[in-house]
Amino acid sequence: MKTGLNAILAGALCLLLPSASSAQVKPKTLPKPAAASTQAPAPAAEGATGVVAPQTSGDGVSQPPGSEWVSRCASEARQGALECVVEQTAVLQKTGQLVAAVSIRVPADTHQPSLAVQIPVGLFLPAGVTLQIDDKKPLNLTLQTCDLKGCYAAMPISPELLAELKAGKKLAVSFQNLTKENISVPLQLANFEQVYQKIQ
Repeated sequence: MKTGLNAILAGALCLLLPSASSAQVKPKTLPKPAAASTQAPAPAAEGATGVVAPQTSGDGVSQPPGSEWVSRCASEARQGALECVVEQTAVLQKTGQLVAAVSIRVPADTHQPSLAVQIPVGLFLPAGVTLQIDDKKPLNLTLQTCDLKGCYAAMPISPELLAELKAGKKLAVSFQNLTKENISVPLQLANFEQVYQKIQ
């Protein structure tokens, strides 16, 4: 069972990433603010569909204990204003390779929250990235830029979207690999409201 799961995961990621072990991506590679948070194990792939689903321990692959939202604040200068962010990240346990990361930042000046998504390289870029809260209508984001560490999308968060995140249970981050297979990474929203309140 263990060997089969790892083989399925390896196959799905080969389609997604040209070299999954060539670079390790940590949460600090997300757009501002730059500060590292604890890296943790990742999701597993389910069959030929390319769908990623959380697994429990013992399979060599799992969603992070960071499958909960965490908050952090940092200042670019000693006397500068604090920039705060909440984030959740999914990575591969063995390699530390990022599978998906979502962060919500609240700038010190405007206090207008913005959302940033980071996903791996080796994608079908025109498909962009899709966010779906529970069974609500999917939200399509255009990938804005890519580098060796990943591809990125960002958008401001409306009060309505923020309310849906606070009330939701699941957040699915979906994109396509180069063969146009759908990859879906499930993140949870159980503690989102509680953690977000810390940075308001």
